[in-house]
Amino acid sequence: MTNASNHKEKSILTLLFITLFINIMGFSLIIPIKPQLIMDILKNDLLSAAKWGGYLLFGYALGQFLMSPLMAVLSGKYGRKKILLFSIMASSIDFIVMAFINHIELLLLTRFLLGVLSATIATVNLCIIDITPPKKRAINFSIVTSAIGLGLMVGPFLGGILGEFISIRSPLYIGSLFFLFNLILVYLFVPETLKKKNEEFDWKKLVPFGFLKFSNLPIPLLTASFLYQLAFHSFTSIWSYYMIDKFNWGALKIGLSLLFVGLTNFFVQNVLARFLIPKFGERKTFLIGAFFVIPTFYAYATVNIDWLIFVIIAFGSFGSLMKPCLQSIMSSFLPYQKQGELMAAITSINGVSLMIGPLVMTQTFSYFKANDNIHFLGAPFILSMILTILATSLVLWVFSKKQTPLQNFA
Repeated sequence: MTNASNHKEKSILTLLFITLFINIMGFSLIIPIKPQLIMDILKNDLLSAAKWGGYLLFGYALGQFLMSPLMAVLSGKYGRKKILLFSIMASSIDFIVMAFINHIELLLLTRFLLGVLSATIATVNLCIIDITPPKKRAINFSIVTSAIGLGLMVGPFLGGILGEFISIRSPLYIGSLFFLFNLILVYLFVPETLKKKNEEFDWKKLVPFGFLKFSNLPIPLLTASFLYQLAFHSFTSIWSYYMIDKFNWGALKIGLSLLFVGLTNFFVQNVLARFLIPKFGERKTFLIGAFFVIPTFYAYATVNIDWLIFVIIAFGSFGSLMKPCLQSIMSSFLPYQKQGELMAAITSINGVSLMIGPLVMTQTFSYFKANDNIHFLGAPFILSMILTILATSLVLWVFSKKQTPLQNFA
């Protein structure tokens, strides 16, 4: 690669990093204020808000799951930049519409439509594939992942400040402005990366579960990945509701706690992982993560002192080692030619877990909150602990088979 082409790749990658960071930051602005927003619309209590919170996440996930294959195909036919612009514009419109909505059914509809039209992350990943040689893709994908992590740190913290000191709906207006700024940035500076457009429209590529026809994928490990993703959604789905109900936290403190989650996970993934994985290997490092995260879920469920939440967050951050290690372990069981099939399988599993997980966790929270005989707000975290134990048991079973992974596929 020449110096000129290398400089061009770095310039585009920097622009894609900024684009994704702004996009994720905009989306995550509403995390701390979502319970209050739903209660404001419903004119009802936290119990009803938690139930509807699950429905809203399900609507978004369903739209994204059904239509993400179509958006990927369209980006190959019409170009990455057009789809990126379209998706960001839809996000900006969606946030400004949400700021004025006073009917929960309309909010559900906007969430579903945004899921249908949301393709920013997938399109950025395709742009990276377009501009990056195969040997450098892992590095560039890790850069994109850090943009997502950074956005998830800054967004909730900023949303908490806006919700606490201005108004509950102010993060929606600010989020819409972020997306509008992002739209201008992409339009003016991000070039089209697709080298050759695909004029043929292949309907076979639109099947979300297309990976099921491949019988040689590591199904027990994929099942473990699915269970782990379900467990994780207790955190993403009911965190705000749980902290409001149990500790009477406001938007600012919820935002601070999520900022601390991001910082500790970032430290584990970008500092400790560089030491732990080379020293212990992926399998032992995965088990280290499981060793920390299983009691963490129990601690979340039973803690009664609010400052201890930050201690538990630090302890549980080692659980962020599990997902990348598990993905790498799965990859090691397949030859290079099957890696694309594995990524498609993981993407589909993540989509299904995003539909099922938030719905299960919010309804579990609502049931045990309303149940006078067994009033236990931490029930979703206990469910997550059980799911993680099951997932870890599956992985241990695979380890016990002593199969020889395939090495050096590149």
